[in-house]
Amino acid sequence: MNNIHKLFELAEAARKNAHIPYSHFAVGAAILSQEGHFYSGCNVENISYPCGSCAETGAIASMVAGGDTQIAEILILAEGSELITPCGACRQRIKEFSSPQTLIHLANSSGVQKTCTIAELLPLAFAEKDLMK
Repeated sequence: MNNIHKLFELAEAARKNAHIPYSHFAVGAAILSQEGHFYSGCNVENISYPCGSCAETGAIASMVAGGDTQIAEILILAEGSELITPCGACRQRIKEFSSPQTLIHLANSSGVQKTCTIAELLPLAFAEKDLMK
């Protein structure tokens, strides 16, 4: 089984568990860490929208809880014909745990529709070098 197939299966399983009583828009994400472990997450809504969490955030939290800190690949999956891309906050979160070459796979129920790097998805990312010391 190749990595994309495994990532897709994990993202789909996570997406089916999304807690989405308000938007009814389920998203699943799956990560392959640099260490070779797989992690997944789904979006979780709250009536107070800022208190919810994105699928990518859940997958990253799962990865960190599992002891890994570097994303090799991440797949984001949602229904529909249009591609879903990570929100700005999740792009920054993904960047924090990635190298510029980290692969981002964007998928719908038909499969992966586009693959890019985090550098392409967030070309002028805020980084540690930008912090005032």
